[in-house]
Amino acid sequence: MRWALAHRGIAAEMVSVNLLDDETDRPEHRARNPLGYVPVLELLDHPAHDPLRYLAESVAILDWIEETHPGPSLLPQDPLRRARVRQLCEIVNSGTQPLQNLNVMHRHSADPAEQKAWNQHWIRNGLAAFETLVKPTAGRHCLGDEVTAADVFLIPQCYNAVRFEIPLTDYPTVARLNEAGLATAACQASHPDRYAPSPA
Repeated sequence: MRWALAHRGIAAEMVSVNLLDDETDRPEHRARNPLGYVPVLELLDHPAHDPLRYLAESVAILDWIEETHPGPSLLPQDPLRRARVRQLCEIVNSGTQPLQNLNVMHRHSADPAEQKAWNQHWIRNGLAAFETLVKPTAGRHCLGDEVTAADVFLIPQCYNAVRFEIPLTDYPTVARLNEAGLATAACQASHPDRYAPSPA
């Protein structure tokens, strides 16, 4: 969602939630999102006890951005192309990324090698489907030459694929789209490496 905010020119302060030390299970974070997941958008113009102060889930945040802030849209105007963008988003958002969440991975196995193999399986499965669907529509980006929500969802998943030692060259269209996405100013401004914790 950092990329979507940057694409729209929306200033936001990024607050880290450490996934590795159970910070997502702490009461203060569960008050923001009962599932304990990230991202969560805090809307500071809402009172502290307003139930709408916090908005979680990537698709919901993206829709809020689209509907409340003018700027370059991440969803095509054509209904069918818009639906295809949403389909591509869901390949990542519901069919790939959640299966890599720490609680899922730990539930599957306590063995790091098994956890890695689990993640690799689901990343490969998702990227293969994405590759098949995006190949006929891809230009510079997923649907033609403008960045859409599909790119915003794909590029972080590519980052995860590299992290789990999956060669993106196995998915040539995806690899090309990843390079194009990474080259955009908004993506560079929101890249995970810019938000990595400082060494102690």
